[in-house]
Amino acid sequence: MTRRLLPVLFLVSASLLRGATALPEITASRTEITEAGTVFTGNARLDYDGALLLADQISYDPKAQVARAVGRVSLTRGSQRLLADELTYNLETRGYTVKNLRFGQDPLYITGSGLDGAPDKIVIHDATVTFSEPGLFAPTLRAGTVTYIPGNAVSAEHAYIGVGSIRPIPVPVYDQSVNDPLISHMSARVGYDSNLGGSLELGLLAPFTRAVKLGGDLSIYTKRGVMFGPAAAYQFDNASQSVRGSLRSGFISDDGDRDLDILGDPIPQNRGFATWEHYQTVGDNVTFLGQVNYWSDSDVTRDFREREFQDVQTPDNFVEGYYTGENYVVSAFTRFQPNDYHVVQRRLPEIRFDGLPVDVGSGIYHRVNASIASLEDKSLPALSDPVNRVDAYYALTRPFSPREWLSIKPVAGARFTYYDRALGGRDDYSRVLGEIGFDADLQASSTYNYKNERWNIDGLRHLVKPYVSYRAIGNADKGRAYIPPIDRTAFSTYLQPLGLGDRRDIDTLDKTNTLRLGVDNALQTRDPAYGSRNLAELNVATDWRLDPATGQDHFSAVQSELALTPVNWLRFDVYANITPEDLTLREINTGVTFQDAGVWSVRVGTDFLKSDPSATIPAGGVTGIQEYSVDLRYLLNEAFEALAHFRYDASLGSFSRQSFGIRQNIRNLWFIDYVLSFREGDTRAGSTSFSVSVELANF
Repeated sequence: MTRRLLPVLFLVSASLLRGATALPEITASRTEITEAGTVFTGNARLDYDGALLLADQISYDPKAQVARAVGRVSLTRGSQRLLADELTYNLETRGYTVKNLRFGQDPLYITGSGLDGAPDKIVIHDATVTFSEPGLFAPTLRAGTVTYIPGNAVSAEHAYIGVGSIRPIPVPVYDQSVNDPLISHMSARVGYDSNLGGSLELGLLAPFTRAVKLGGDLSIYTKRGVMFGPAAAYQFDNASQSVRGSLRSGFISDDGDRDLDILGDPIPQNRGFATWEHYQTVGDNVTFLGQVNYWSDSDVTRDFREREFQDVQTPDNFVEGYYTGENYVVSAFTRFQPNDYHVVQRRLPEIRFDGLPVDVGSGIYHRVNASIASLEDKSLPALSDPVNRVDAYYALTRPFSPREWLSIKPVAGARFTYYDRALGGRDDYSRVLGEIGFDADLQASSTYNYKNERWNIDGLRHLVKPYVSYRAIGNADKGRAYIPPIDRTAFSTYLQPLGLGDRRDIDTLDKTNTLRLGVDNALQTRDPAYGSRNLAELNVATDWRLDPATGQDHFSAVQSELALTPVNWLRFDVYANITPEDLTLREINTGVTFQDAGVWSVRVGTDFLKSDPSATIPAGGVTGIQEYSVDLRYLLNEAFEALAHFRYDASLGSFSRQSFGIRQNIRNLWFIDYVLSFREGDTRAGSTSFSVSVELANF
């Protein structure tokens, strides 16, 4: 039966309350017209504007313009669903109330004793908000009053958060987008380490506003003491800018055996660390970013935050801002040193102008780079004060493509550098260097009509790209006796930039007359999802030094990279570095992975680096590495996964690390890791550890 009943019962979201433009359709087993209005009883059903309201009884009073649904009230629209004992709506004010409600809209589930609503806001009384469906391990929030902006945000004051029915953590102000987890970061770890003793580690970030999350980390170690530090995260976006960042910290009065730092000095009792990261864009042109790492000593994160130390073993501290123009970038960069136990080339600051290649006519492109920097390196005793350096580079190039498969780009450039302080008895020093050279590459391909259903091969295509680069920089080493060696060569087994304008080690340049030879190969097949996929890749490159410097061979080490992925369950990769003069293997890293997606995986890896005690960079020579590793994962069932990790150090003749663990997945909300580890050769880590780590899944 159809009645003139406005859509006043669609009360849960603003999208349901935007004025009636059509009549609803109402059906029921019985209909009764009374002085107070029309009553629909027995399986009452109301359809309107994509929403469905079900109740034992729906009545409408036309004089008061009030609609009321009672008895097993159910309202569904899109992803929203409301269950209640009673629901009342005032057509004139568009206000409404609900008693004993349960409301769900992924990923939130809300219960309460009552509700007062308006088109743009809903206030729930005696509210419990659950992330995901309610359960023993689901993150929950409890407050006397919760404000819900449909599809947008949840806010509350004097709330308590926790897991399931246990909510011990008070949150004075809670305000968060519904698209974020109820608790952004929550972790717990209990375990034992022979160096730290028994341990309990807790971490929490809770929303303070929609953009800011505040919390902290608390760790208790029976052999060392209590470590505590505040933590924060922030992120917001609007039409003009985007900002995100984080802060982590920890401080402890360490009562354990602290030993010595990397300089051989005693580590103080009061220890701590603080890490801040920031990234921000303003409009389409301006970017700010920075990273600050304060460590009280060189080993504080190694002792108490081993996971973080594996990623960052030498803390960096910098702040940078840059403006991107149509064909140029202007930037200001500063690198500072709050920690005195690492060698840092400070920039206080460096201001740069980087011009992108611009066509100046007749197919000729020019490039301009210039910088002014105040530099400091406390590891150089001859330089007690900062050195101010002016540096500029200008180059011209004229690309040619005589064939569609051949590209040749000759280059000519010059670089001017001035130092206001110098060595060797000079007050200052200036230098002008020139370079000539070219970059050339050839691109060729061939296709083969080969198919193999077992290996999912649908045709083959071979891409090959030989390339040659040449640079001649005459007298690049002139003035070395007078130049403060601040921006100097860093140890690396990979080929470094060849062009004068791309070199960062400009304070320790050697004369250059070098031809770089290389070839890149890829073997591909068709892929229905991505168009094509690589079955194999092989890249080889080396430098031919036509006029080698003292101590250099004519040929640099030959760099080769090979990757094989014939099927999705197998991958093999290898990087090798071999000196062609005597065929000495300087470095080789390999890895082979077998996997059955979602069930198991095995990776076997090797890492080898030849030691070189005579090397001057880094100081003290290069320490050799010869290690073998195995990583295994096996999914026992939907809830449990077995893990194992082995690392064998050939120089020690023993396993440097053995780890055995189980990962438990609880309803895709929590991950619990049970890990037993044995270590050898690490003077700062305990030989045995066991831990149970609990982390909230990141959605």
